[in-house]
Amino acid sequence: MNDFIAQQGPAFVAHLLRRLSDELVAGADLWYPEAGVTAAPRTTSTLLALDEHGELGVTELAGLLRQSHPLVITWIRQLQSQGFVKSKVDPRDGRRTILALTTKGRGEVQRLRRALATMAEVSQQLMDNAAPGLFDALWRMEQACRHTPFVDQLREMQEGNAKVGSRRPPAAKR
Repeated sequence: MNDFIAQQGPAFVAHLLRRLSDELVAGADLWYPEAGVTAAPRTTSTLLALDEHGELGVTELAGLLRQSHPLVITWIRQLQSQGFVKSKVDPRDGRRTILALTTKGRGEVQRLRRALATMAEVSQQLMDNAAPGLFDALWRMEQACRHTPFVDQLREMQEGNAKVGSRRPPAAKR
């Protein structure tokens, strides 16, 4: 194994997952047009959420997708520029923007859902070839981080190691 990041070990799992994510997104970006989908891969969860939940505020959408408000706004702008999403100011709260699919957006969602069936099969094959049950294992990791944020897990480990280190007998003098 000559990959520098692989040599760094499990502490670089985020780097590995980012690489993998980038590869999957780039592949989808190249393949989507062949499947009739023109929305950018990173924006498709927004289309699906609006299709399944109807009109949503930006904050509600960000919460539903568990993504940052600024990132969701970026995706919305992309989708608006393609004519897939429309927005309006909430008449009851002028600070709130309400989002909805356009007719063109609903057509894109239909094509997207067909493409996602193929993507799900290929993704499942990749995961099963790597390790059966990997998809569920990744979700268990995500759930564990939701239960106890990674930063708290790091702090707990560091504190535990410090306590164990403080109980060690002093090193013999040479």
